[in-house]
Amino acid sequence: MNFKKSVNMNRGSAFLAIIFLVLFLVILFRFLYIMVTGSIDGVNLVENKERRITKEGILEGKKGEILTRDGEKIAVDSQVYTIIGVLNKKDPNHIKDIPDTASKLAKVLETDAKEIEQLLSDSKAYQVELGKIGRNITFSQMKEISDLELPGIIFSPDIRRTYPLGDFSSHIVGITDFDGKGISGIEKEYANKLSGTDGYINKKIDGFRGWGYELPQKKSESKPPQNGNNIHTTLDTNIQTILEDSMNQVVKEYSPGKIIGIVMDPKSGEILALSNRPSIYPNEQNEVNYLNYALSSSFEPGSTMKIFTLASAINEGVYNGNEKYKSGAIEVTGTLIHDHKKDGWGTITYDKGVQLSSNVAFTILAKDKLGFDRFYHYLQEFGFDKKTGIDMGDETLGKFVYEFPLEKATTSFGQGSTFTPIQLVTAASSIANDGKMMKPYVIKKIADENGKTLKETQPKVLNKPISAETAKQTRELLTSVVTDGTGSHFQLNDFQVAGKTGTAQIPDGNGNYQVGRNNYMFSFLGMAPADDPRLIVYVAVEQPNLNSDQVGADPVSEIFNTVMDYGLKKLNATSDVDSNKRSTDELTPIIMDSYKDKSVKNTVSFLKEKGIEPIILGIGEKVVETAPIEGTELLKGSKVLIKTDGKKVMPDIRGWSLSDVMKLSSLTGLEIQHEGNGFVASQSIAVGREIKDGNKLSVKLEKNR
Repeated sequence: MNFKKSVNMNRGSAFLAIIFLVLFLVILFRFLYIMVTGSIDGVNLVENKERRITKEGILEGKKGEILTRDGEKIAVDSQVYTIIGVLNKKDPNHIKDIPDTASKLAKVLETDAKEIEQLLSDSKAYQVELGKIGRNITFSQMKEISDLELPGIIFSPDIRRTYPLGDFSSHIVGITDFDGKGISGIEKEYANKLSGTDGYINKKIDGFRGWGYELPQKKSESKPPQNGNNIHTTLDTNIQTILEDSMNQVVKEYSPGKIIGIVMDPKSGEILALSNRPSIYPNEQNEVNYLNYALSSSFEPGSTMKIFTLASAINEGVYNGNEKYKSGAIEVTGTLIHDHKKDGWGTITYDKGVQLSSNVAFTILAKDKLGFDRFYHYLQEFGFDKKTGIDMGDETLGKFVYEFPLEKATTSFGQGSTFTPIQLVTAASSIANDGKMMKPYVIKKIADENGKTLKETQPKVLNKPISAETAKQTRELLTSVVTDGTGSHFQLNDFQVAGKTGTAQIPDGNGNYQVGRNNYMFSFLGMAPADDPRLIVYVAVEQPNLNSDQVGADPVSEIFNTVMDYGLKKLNATSDVDSNKRSTDELTPIIMDSYKDKSVKNTVSFLKEKGIEPIILGIGEKVVETAPIEGTELLKGSKVLIKTDGKKVMPDIRGWSLSDVMKLSSLTGLEIQHEGNGFVASQSIAVGREIKDGNKLSVKLEKNR
């Protein structure tokens, strides 16, 4: 029995030894395989280890800014917030009362509580965002909601494109969607230049213990973000502001369907100001019509077209201003073309016909003096058959209606054929610039985040359709239109204006024109000073509500005269009006002096004497700094902010423009958060409260103040 037991034990031991040997060999083989290949089941151990101990963070590159020619910021990236609702009841900080929370949020966000309640009722979600309703929340809204202390409502910070100057040249600057993608204007056309490039930082952490401590022996890898390029426009802050303000006044007074305004430097082609009404309010993020009428809308120009018919006839040597013709009506292929005064003015000279805007005179010039073929050639030379090539997207092209003799005749005085406002202004630059037609542009330069210029636009001559002598003679005749003809509304005290009015009929969509004294596009295309123009200004007002004692030139001149007069004085243009005709004007610019280290009391007195409104920001006796700075040109009634050597104190800013609020920011270091458009209706920092470093000021703007 003992012998048999010993044999069985030996066999068992041998069997176990074999099993352990096999297992050892398997493990050894597996170990050797891992050592050689460095992987398990296709997973690379080195890479997997690196992933486990590597923490990667994205460093976002900011979009570049859009600025005026004088450095005012029009578009910037700003801090905003996204609302998040915590729904999981296991989280101690979850939403306790959904209807109550939705109701309170709706009041702040000015939206429907039921829509918020529906979003917060997703029982399967741990937490939810509120879609568009809860995105891009301003600092003031975030603070207002935070003060409600709603359980389960938290905020995620984000970056959003904002526009500090509101609707300032909004059709040129453009707008972005909720994701920051440009959908119009410069924001769209130059998106690749503005966009930044994200960077990253990779840290090595102790992933085994799960604490995420950075490993001291491991170096972090990083790539800095590349911010987008800044785009400096040709827009002049002050001229653009005057254009915007005068347009707003006309909207308020006349309620027109549309307004277009363009200001160009005819020597260079720079667009100094451009605006449309209706406007875009980019900070409101609810726009649907981004059409830039100045570039993307063509219409019958009316009598402003006569400028180019006249210049063509003069350049060809077929214009004799002293020659006479019979006004009233002329027949073209069986159809009568009438003057706006149906029975005319009898037999008059062509010079008089120009002053009175006679359709008959310009029909004769195109049909009989030039000939329709030669006239068409000049229209091509003036660029009416092609786009101007302005450095913006969405420029459209008008339509020549020039097949039959009647259509050719009506084109000569601005009916039938359609053109864009930018085509008219570009063509007019040849009249203002001694025959040289300049290419319009709005991008002055593109610079990187360090200020290095990457690209700068240079003036470009598109064509020379007429001679310098023709341009001069045309300006002289257009000056007489203003002094002795239909353009009398557009006379200025200190400058001679050369220009032409336009009254274009509006198609009704059924092959006819709308009727009624208001149903016209009233316009004026003018340049000044007439002897050597520094500015071209085009203004068109569609369908204004006119009283019985008003005419279409009234709303147009309210914009044109204000903008042209101010713009010329800002440019220090030389007056070409006799000294006995000049008068002191409230639009005369006042040059800001330096008041640094001077007495606050004396500075206030000096500014008041000049018609400037001083705003004292501190409790002190000496001036430390002012906004605007020395050398800035101001209008009477402008605000000058004075920082003293005492503590900074919050003024009452209700009724201020956003531009004035930004001056306050530059002096005090306040971070400005704003919503709405127009003028300040409320402020988050109380009047008289001390302003401390790091304070944030939230303001609400309203349009009707």
